[in-house]
Amino acid sequence: MPIRRAVRTRTAASVLALAMALTATACGGDSEGAADGKTTITLGYYAEAGGPADGTMRKLVKEFEKANPTIRVKIESADYDKFHTRLRTQLAGRKAPDVWLSDGVLVQEFAGRGSLRDLSGYASKLNADDYLGVDLIKKGDPKGRLYGFPQGAQSTALFYNKKLFKDAGVAEPTADWTYDDLLAAAKKLTKDTNGDGKPDVYGFRSYSPSFVESWWPMVKAFGGEVLGDDGKVAIDSPGSREAFDWMLKTMYEDKVAPDPVTTEALGKSQTLFPSSVVAMQFGIYARIQTANQGKVDFGVAPLPKGPGGQRGDLANINAWVINRAAPDARAEAAWKWIEFFSGEKPQADWTAIGEAIPINKKVTRTPAFLSPKTLPADRKVFLDSLAGADDLGLNPVWSEYTTALAEAVTGALNKESSVPDALKTGQDAAQSAIDRFRPAR
Repeated sequence: MPIRRAVRTRTAASVLALAMALTATACGGDSEGAADGKTTITLGYYAEAGGPADGTMRKLVKEFEKANPTIRVKIESADYDKFHTRLRTQLAGRKAPDVWLSDGVLVQEFAGRGSLRDLSGYASKLNADDYLGVDLIKKGDPKGRLYGFPQGAQSTALFYNKKLFKDAGVAEPTADWTYDDLLAAAKKLTKDTNGDGKPDVYGFRSYSPSFVESWWPMVKAFGGEVLGDDGKVAIDSPGSREAFDWMLKTMYEDKVAPDPVTTEALGKSQTLFPSSVVAMQFGIYARIQTANQGKVDFGVAPLPKGPGGQRGDLANINAWVINRAAPDARAEAAWKWIEFFSGEKPQADWTAIGEAIPINKKVTRTPAFLSPKTLPADRKVFLDSLAGADDLGLNPVWSEYTTALAEAVTGALNKESSVPDALKTGQDAAQSAIDRFRPAR
């Protein structure tokens, strides 16, 4: 399911609460088996109650139980925020599920605090080349261990409103587009339809609290980095400054993109494209759902190229994780669920709801993915993006260090501080968060 931590920042208190909860020993229940010989596992996931994801997951659980009559599955689900609030409490109280769906950016947070089983042994029985995202999950662990198995993938693309492009007489984006092309098109697409001196339609959504769809890919496209290969925060660089200067130009000089305050006033960043307030946005795969809900005639294209030819593609791999404290019998049963979910039919069913790129490579070559019944017609753009994508600088304190960065750079984008000052302040605060962490033994 889609990344949500990038959509909102956490308070210091909530981050501390998560750290304390994850440090506690987690346990999925009290007994290994039942009198009827069945092994009962608790399966946790986040989804809107009664929505397509929830309904599909429940259907798949029934199919799994039918195929595995010695396993009984108890479901625990809630929307994203409620699920994780409850999970923290469960971890602290040693009552966490045996297996749960983790946002990809949280896998290393759970693992770093000793809450997860290493799945390398289980996964060795599979051909990793048959699945997308395994390498990106491993990359997050310093020793290359596999603490989660892919559930669904998210990569980035440029979403564009075909009707607004046609009405403005602007050619649709291509794979050759640069940031200069993006800005030139945004100028033509920006319209003040009522003559009040303020745009009613913006050419581009430059800022979003979901930084994977905003400043993070831009930093990489302009030659900067957020987290270096050495694990150090590296955002304070000439490339990053150039990226943020470009963003400021779109919002305050050319006025082709709403500034952060205006973005919130217009109804939050994720509503602007579905309501045709912006003609273009960077978006993860899951934004297909909201664009279709808004009945927008839209397409997707690769992210534009930066000055050096980089696109800044990013990916997040949501993953199934197994509670380290689950007894062996329940852990084995939990792995059977993960294997089942990764199979062709469950992956095809999951693909049908349009929530994530399927992680089973065979399914990515089927009409279920390549010839969907809903827009956009060409979803291969997301596969191409995923193939060259980097992860989101994962480590055990991802939430804490990215919150520090986001607070600093949002101040610069609100013109409350200069870009150089914000990058230095953000880098120092983020690095301090990383340096304070001590992994569980």
